[in-house]
Amino acid sequence: MAGFQGVTSGDYAGLDFAGMGGMFDGEGGFAGVAGAGDVDELNKALSAGSDINNPGAAAGEGFPLRVESLDKTLFTTTYRAKDIKFWKGLYKDPAYNTVEEFNRLEEYGSGEAAFVAEGDLATEDDSTYSRQYTRIKYMGTTRRVTHVVSLLKSAVGNVIARETVNGTLWLLRQVERSLFIGDEDLIPVQFDGLEKLLVEAWGANRSDDDLFLGYEDDNVIDLRGAALTEDHIADLAERLVAEPNFGAPSDLWLPTGPVKDLSKIMYPKERYDLPGPKDGVAGLAIRSIMTPFGQIALQPDIFLPSSTVAGGAAGPAAQRPAAPTVAAPTSPAYAGANQTFFAAADAGTYIYQIVAANRYGRSAATTSAAVVVAAADQVSIGVTDNGPGTSYYIVYRSDLGGTVATAREIMRVRRTAAVQTIVDLNRFLPNTSKGYMLTGTPEVLKWKQLAPFTKIPLATIDASIRWMQVLYGALQVMKPLQNGMFINIGRLPTGASA
Repeated sequence: MAGFQGVTSGDYAGLDFAGMGGMFDGEGGFAGVAGAGDVDELNKALSAGSDINNPGAAAGEGFPLRVESLDKTLFTTTYRAKDIKFWKGLYKDPAYNTVEEFNRLEEYGSGEAAFVAEGDLATEDDSTYSRQYTRIKYMGTTRRVTHVVSLLKSAVGNVIARETVNGTLWLLRQVERSLFIGDEDLIPVQFDGLEKLLVEAWGANRSDDDLFLGYEDDNVIDLRGAALTEDHIADLAERLVAEPNFGAPSDLWLPTGPVKDLSKIMYPKERYDLPGPKDGVAGLAIRSIMTPFGQIALQPDIFLPSSTVAGGAAGPAAQRPAAPTVAAPTSPAYAGANQTFFAAADAGTYIYQIVAANRYGRSAATTSAAVVVAAADQVSIGVTDNGPGTSYYIVYRSDLGGTVATAREIMRVRRTAAVQTIVDLNRFLPNTSKGYMLTGTPEVLKWKQLAPFTKIPLATIDASIRWMQVLYGALQVMKPLQNGMFINIGRLPTGASA
């Protein structure tokens, strides 16, 4: 290598080797065979080691002389910007007020008297309009970098720029998730997401389990744990196209599991020769389903919740709720005004977990005693709020006859009193997910945006640089009847799910 100067015995000429145990002869050569202790000392002095953490000042350690290898590339272990799909595809419409109103044409006319006798005056009819509104909501995150850190030559470049990117991606994750499951009734400062806006429009009255009757509308197909198939997709597309919906469905938003199951179901059903492996690559990616009413694009979204477990407490300890007190569940025969979904096949023993939550975080789960349920029953669970600031409860339920380890989220209910009864009518099953078939045009749904992603510098109150990153807006659905939903989507008992 050019410029490299090798080390020879001449480099040691004239050095005093006294005290080295006779290991050298003073002329740059070996005096003879050294003892085992001398060899150990030599090895210790020459060893750089492979420690990860600095051992400090230790005799014979070469760590302080080693140059650490820190690659300048930042390796992230979480999601990427390209995973934010629904938000990216939404039409962004400017908002000019904190409450955005719009008119909805419900009916061109309510009567059927289109035919008249010769010379008669045609029957008078009226269109039906309704005034709707969308409340703008506000999202933000505060970031801070000390002045000293901003001056350092960081392995990731400009630290303030990096934190700005991180803050934007964090906000995007919150937006993407809330666009599907946001609910102003659960968190008052949150905007309503797609599911809430749709089911409330389909049926605004609430059932005895405090959930909207819109879940029982014709725009919803309940799979009751069965895997999603192309037949189900064609069925829902037909419902949305037909009167009175007059939709043009274009996209089906799903968690990743049902999309994978669709591929497993459809491969064996094809009746043509599949292309052979090319360049060693086998398999096909199903990106859309052709129905008799048009092509439906499959849109897997990693932020759609699926089979969520309770986990531990999350959020600032002083602001998140404490775990609620849960009474032993009871299972009286259902005698309400709606319906229970506990059928004969659902009879058996269940265990529940209840988590208290608010906008700051959630509590640890409180596990209930087991309860035996028969067909046509309901399950009633007494819950006491232990605060502070509980705004809703997340309910988890085990599989039929399963242990608490099988408990998965089934629903979220409002906190209505310090002591309340949560009712489970088996509307939602554990280990299932939901899917949303949408008419993806700006005339049907859009994002009303009062302020785009904005960075606001904050006052300097110490030796650090602080700023807020904010987004103001809300989801708006103008034509809810042109959209549909699958609930209780199960998984194929194959592969890892077998």
